[in-house]
Amino acid sequence: MNTDNMQIDEEEIDIKEIFRTLYRYKTMIFLLVILFALVSSYYAYFKPNVYQASATVEVGLDQRGSGGQDVLAMAMDSGSMNADTEMDIIKSRFLTEKALKKVNFTHRYYTTKRFKEFELYKESPFQVGMNKGYDISFDFYPVDEKSYRLVVVEAKDENGTVWSYDETLPYSEEIVTEHFHLNIVKTKEPKDAQYRFVIIDPENIGGYVQGGVSVSQKSKYSTMLEISYEDNVPLRAKEFANALAEAYIQQNIEKKTKEATRTLTFIDKQLKFITENLKGSAIKLEEFKKTSNTINLSAKAENIIRQMSAHETKLAEITIQQEMLDTLYTQVQSGKDLESIAVANIDREGSALSSIVKELQDAIIQKKILREDYTEMSTKVSKLTKTIEQLKKVMVDTIKNLRKSIKERKVLLEQSIASQQKLLNTLPADERMFGQLQRKFVVNEKIYSYLLEKRSETAIVKASTVSKNRIIDKALLPKGPIKPKKKLIVLVGLIMGLILGIALAFLRDFLDDRIKEEEDVTKVTGVPILGTIPNMKEDDNTVQVFSSPKSALAESFRNLRTNLQFMAREKKAHVIAITSTVGGEGKTTTCINLGGIMSMAEKKTVVLNLDMRKPTLHQKFGLSNAKGMSTLLAGHTALGEVIQHTEYDHLDIITSGPVPPNPSELIQSELMEKILEKLREVYDVIILDTPPVGLVTDARTLMHFADTSIYVLRADYSKKGFLRSVEKLSREEISGLGILLNDVKMTRNGYGYGYGYGYGYYEEDKD
Repeated sequence: MNTDNMQIDEEEIDIKEIFRTLYRYKTMIFLLVILFALVSSYYAYFKPNVYQASATVEVGLDQRGSGGQDVLAMAMDSGSMNADTEMDIIKSRFLTEKALKKVNFTHRYYTTKRFKEFELYKESPFQVGMNKGYDISFDFYPVDEKSYRLVVVEAKDENGTVWSYDETLPYSEEIVTEHFHLNIVKTKEPKDAQYRFVIIDPENIGGYVQGGVSVSQKSKYSTMLEISYEDNVPLRAKEFANALAEAYIQQNIEKKTKEATRTLTFIDKQLKFITENLKGSAIKLEEFKKTSNTINLSAKAENIIRQMSAHETKLAEITIQQEMLDTLYTQVQSGKDLESIAVANIDREGSALSSIVKELQDAIIQKKILREDYTEMSTKVSKLTKTIEQLKKVMVDTIKNLRKSIKERKVLLEQSIASQQKLLNTLPADERMFGQLQRKFVVNEKIYSYLLEKRSETAIVKASTVSKNRIIDKALLPKGPIKPKKKLIVLVGLIMGLILGIALAFLRDFLDDRIKEEEDVTKVTGVPILGTIPNMKEDDNTVQVFSSPKSALAESFRNLRTNLQFMAREKKAHVIAITSTVGGEGKTTTCINLGGIMSMAEKKTVVLNLDMRKPTLHQKFGLSNAKGMSTLLAGHTALGEVIQHTEYDHLDIITSGPVPPNPSELIQSELMEKILEKLREVYDVIILDTPPVGLVTDARTLMHFADTSIYVLRADYSKKGFLRSVEKLSREEISGLGILLNDVKMTRNGYGYGYGYGYGYYEEDKD
């Protein structure tokens, strides 16, 4: 049970110690909190606002159909789309550059209000045209309605040479110098006294703008993409988000139109060749009819011609497909323009060539996007490179299989035509010749009709090309900035200041080895504490217990006097030695006030100044120091000659006298002990003001002569290491050793009890 109580007490003491440390350094903590709050407020105020505008587009993520699609559907279908690929396309430099043509990012106009710079964008009262001088900061000062002042301060040219410019110029005139070439036109009356503008090089603007683009999918399985752009100007953020969405839709249309154009070019080339053949066939057939007088064929000849015509038409179609496959094969082998390959009208047999082409194109686009940020050796790019090579290999193998299949069909058709030709050769010569001419004419006519049909279908596709993607919501003007979060920044600054202040407080407390309170003493040594003395005002001309007898200070010395009475011998004079570790701990002041409080109790008291190296006692009482302990111990004066009476009853002083060359020898002489015996016969209390025990050994000798030895420690001054000297003295045969804690601050918790009684019943003396 007792152990539990002790643990609780220790925990309470620790908590009190924490709050005591925080209270001790409250000013530092408060100043750090204020400092961090000011810095964070400054940062939050001057950090440019960032606005975000978002547009929503719907992406057609449908899958490519099978080989059973009709020609028109195949020509319009660009294949299946992947959401991740579409997002990468939107973030690509290619699309950014298209959107930049609609939004002006190069011209930046600024003005300053309330010490903060704002970008004007379209609100600028002037416009700048520039041919040279990109990325230079110009200061613009309106002078009057017709002129302005243009200033450049210490700019560097390409060679690193520093140059400046300051001229007053008229509006709308070409300004040509060694470093820039521009023209400034006023659009409205300037309201501010100063502006600044920078024209960014158009070649470098793409990468700068691209960093503000972000694309996200509304949900995992959604076909809705949100295109967002962040900018310091809300209107520009809105305009660019919409421009990027429109550019994305437009590029999809352009891609489909390009595919249709390639198909039209191929068909036109074939039509030109077939048209010439058709004209030749018609002329030959007409001439043969005139010369041979043959108008109709027999039923047998007509049947043979019809079958041969059908087979030759199929053979012509297969030949066209073979040529298209050959062109595709050459393009794949060369590796050029693979992202623009069109396979409409080629993959008619369901060989999955279209899906392979789409996968290849997606991989190529993704690689191009990644190469903007990664090298060829990076893992992501390397993986895509391998994927592209594998897809190319699969595509080449597929084309080879298609070519082989077409070749086999072509051989079969040629064999069938040859067999029909043999039958045709059995007919009469005129009928046979007429049949051959008519067959060629019919075949060319069918091929011509076939190509015209395909050209018409492709032209319709090109004219009516629409994107499967569409803009659902256009970007609106942002209502407010998304960052910086000013309140959050200030709050974080306050918290950081508080945390740093508390951390520094505990660090300072940890590194501070000064004694501050009784607990610091009792933790280290078992020597009893005789009392605590509060902080007193420095006054060299008064003795505090006499000048303020009702003060807390006087009450604390009364408390010390009471404690010393329990340690005094019965019916004998009480010899009290007072020492400290070093000077400045209040040893002499304690001697004076203790002597005064003893005399106030009508005890005959004498104070001996034995600190002969640095005497100050006589100054407090305004006494002469011509004779004293040094002359007495040297045998030059008698005891009665050195005792000086003060203005206070029952209080005498023996000053130190002139500084001797050998104070230690004088104190350790037999005469010292005899003098104390003489004084015991006359005085009730004998107080010895000894030298600091940490500097010389005189005090230890005098402490052996004393009945009670008081070791003075000063709060917030004496080091904790000084307590080692106290412990060392406690192990010696020194009677009545005790500690007096001096100069304790009144605000420190825990010290009201010893002298707080005086506050309840006494008040400071008033003049």
